[in-house]
Amino acid sequence: MSFDEVYKKYYKELRRFGCHLNITSEKTEDLIQEAYLRFYLELKKNVVFNNPRAWLYKVLLNLFRTQFNNGKRELEINEELVFSKAGSYDPQDEYYNTEKRQIIAVILKKMPERDKEILLLYHNGFSYAEMAEILEINPNSIGQTLVRAIEKLKEILKLHYHEMFEQN
Repeated sequence: MSFDEVYKKYYKELRRFGCHLNITSEKTEDLIQEAYLRFYLELKKNVVFNNPRAWLYKVLLNLFRTQFNNGKRELEINEELVFSKAGSYDPQDEYYNTEKRQIIAVILKKMPERDKEILLLYHNGFSYAEMAEILEINPNSIGQTLVRAIEKLKEILKLHYHEMFEQN
């Protein structure tokens, strides 16, 4: 795949992921451009990428961690983008789903970074192998790490929002 094809294919997805990580739009743009610059430079060195999507996510996540480590970030989650999917046409359902997304966004903001990252990667459709590569976790432990993060999320939802998230 050429640089242009990779850029067009993954740009919007990376932007959404940046917003999920609590990055402002401007900072998201900067980090994405830096990730693509690094990708371009690697291509110029004739590096062959088996999975450019995973590589870009890994670089973006590492740039984010480097830029915003040690609690220096005071950014807000863009609640409209967190876990957004194609909307329903029923206004009541849409309102209810928006409220659920906002609750999850607030919970994610309070969760440990590793848990939030793995949940967002899983939500974005990455395989266990890709998540392990991006998060630099042993591939044999990625399943357990994901299960623990999901359980933490479920526990908080049950404790504080059980009526809203009960399955019918």
